[in-house]
Amino acid sequence: MEKMKAGFIGIMERGGDPWEQFEKAAQIGYKGSESAGMLLMQGDPKENLARLKDIGIKPLTASTMSGETLAKNGVGPIIESAHMMETDKAVVFHGKVYFTKMNQPATYDDVMKEIELLQQSAAACKKEGVKLAYHNHDPEFRMSFNGMTVFDMLLAYAPDLWIELDVGWTTYAGVDPVALLYRIAPRLSAVHFKDFIPGPDVQVPLWGSKELYNMPNFCALGSGALKVHDCLKACHDIGIEYAVVEQDFMHVLSPMEVLQVDYLVMKESGYLE
Repeated sequence: MEKMKAGFIGIMERGGDPWEQFEKAAQIGYKGSESAGMLLMQGDPKENLARLKDIGIKPLTASTMSGETLAKNGVGPIIESAHMMETDKAVVFHGKVYFTKMNQPATYDDVMKEIELLQQSAAACKKEGVKLAYHNHDPEFRMSFNGMTVFDMLLAYAPDLWIELDVGWTTYAGVDPVALLYRIAPRLSAVHFKDFIPGPDVQVPLWGSKELYNMPNFCALGSGALKVHDCLKACHDIGIEYAVVEQDFMHVLSPMEVLQVDYLVMKESGYLE
């Protein structure tokens, strides 16, 4: 079986030239990015796509920020973006339950309404050759209704919806990411690798808010609680093409240092190009 490729999302120097940073990421060894859509829209998308290909980075997914933005804008822009980016993957990054972190409650009816929207959207994407996925955080595992976690509700009630599993958030929720990777293998479209230092949470502002919220103390791969190599083996066994690294905020290292460390840690596993 072929080795996986390295991808990344975020992990960028604020205020820095994004093209220079993508070039540096390619030089490290990265082959794809879920942040590419942002870059393509800064000017002529076709010219930017060609420039990105020349650098050696493939756009991996089209995206919408949340179920709320999906409800507001519809699925059309996602499909259009995926076709423009020449990818068959798209993702919804935040479900309603994520915002329980920001003291916004989510009822059973709220969750089921969003799952219905996700299923309808995934079915529409499927007709256009696009796999719409849902990106998890920890609340999907922590919240249950009628004895079923929100994560399993997504699997059960949105059969056309794919999963972009974040193994860092999965670990933070107390769930074994390796066992879960194998369990949901037929539904996986992508996997995000993220690590955190065990122990007390840290308080950070989210989504531009001035309020502080408890979050894991994220760190470079191999520095924290994630079973990095075991997760990589599972992804390789399943046939995942890209291992996508992500770090919501920096701990000590700079973004470029994190990209370097993450790539080398994954490379050392033997499962990465």
